[in-house]
Amino acid sequence: MICPKCKSDHAHRSHRKGVRERLASLLAYHPYRCRQCGKRFLQFRYGVPRSAAEATSVEREIRATRTAIRWKAKKREVWLYGLGLFLLLLFLRWVVTLGSGSGG
Repeated sequence: MICPKCKSDHAHRSHRKGVRERLASLLAYHPYRCRQCGKRFLQFRYGVPRSAAEATSVEREIRATRTAIRWKAKKREVWLYGLGLFLLLLFLRWVVTLGSGSGG
């Protein structure tokens, strides 16, 4: 995020303070703070993104890291749901074989 005061790319999302910022966040305007100059400002969340060519190396690195984290989380979810489904099917098979073995 580019700071409107010092034009550096060291601005980051900040916690909402006060009624004004809470109401603005309902309209998708979120507070940001610049690490370099300390300026707080509101920015539209769904603003027109800059193209990948204009993105700084830090932004590209952050985007790549977030994508990798999301991918790892999705893989973990798939494995856990798959394992849960496998254990459920194994349990059901055990119940069915247990029931068919005692009757007869």
